[in-house]
Amino acid sequence: MNDEALETYLNIIKTHSLTKTAENMFISQSAVSNRLISLEKELNVKLIDRSPGQKGVVLTQKGEEFGEFAKRHQELNRQIQDWSRGDVTEVLRVASVISLTDYVKGFYRELLGKGKLSITLATHWTDRIISMLENRETDIGITPRVFYSKAVEAVPIFREPLFLLSSKSVSDYPEVVQAQQLKRSNEIYFDWGTGFVEWHEKQMNPLDLPLMVTDTTELIPELLRIPNSFSIIPACIFKNYHDTELRLSRIVPEPPPRICYLLKLRELHSQKKELIEQFEKEFKEYIRTVEDVISI
Repeated sequence: MNDEALETYLNIIKTHSLTKTAENMFISQSAVSNRLISLEKELNVKLIDRSPGQKGVVLTQKGEEFGEFAKRHQELNRQIQDWSRGDVTEVLRVASVISLTDYVKGFYRELLGKGKLSITLATHWTDRIISMLENRETDIGITPRVFYSKAVEAVPIFREPLFLLSSKSVSDYPEVVQAQQLKRSNEIYFDWGTGFVEWHEKQMNPLDLPLMVTDTTELIPELLRIPNSFSIIPACIFKNYHDTELRLSRIVPEPPPRICYLLKLRELHSQKKELIEQFEKEFKEYIRTVEDVISI
């Protein structure tokens, strides 16, 4: 497949204009049109909609689908050229739950700053991350809980205590809160793992419904504006809110700490083994510098 035609098509997608594509590539508009027509003939599909009176370039469904293939083809060509020059950028696929991405973003900055590495970071629930590892769709998982898998090894990285979070403006929880005095009907509930769930059911009536169950911590500050509402979270997430109206209270008895695990395949690919082990080593070193967590 002609690389010039692919590059032209990707420019058309970017600019939505044959004229602007010609200007960007320093070629004539007729050359752009000829390359597009040639590409459509080779693929035997219609890539753009040529309806009368149509302003700008509108892709057909096939055109949108082919755009993704064209991007991958271009990226593969780049990687092959890098490989032939001995200038290979290694790709590491990481899958993490969203609540563990925000306050370790400094780690990714440091890791990428060393060069020769490209990271693909995706956020999913723990069960999906384990499935991705089993199907070799990702290289590393970072989760707050684990499910049994013969293929996946879970390495505990750190633990962090949990606190009660509330809004000073609408609630008056003391600095030390007795867990059994809490009403689950006031709780914005987030599942912090098996140990937390067991503790929670002992301390609060499991038959009562929480105010809300959520799988994203981004919603919590807004919901805490409801009088007497509370949530149980790690201090690291509280600090990321940067909200002076929010406060932490210690809970008695203390809930078990949240544990962060690094997940990897028990039998690593030889091609990625060294890179994964290096990621694990540097991740552990970085965690030692993070406040409010205890490295394991």
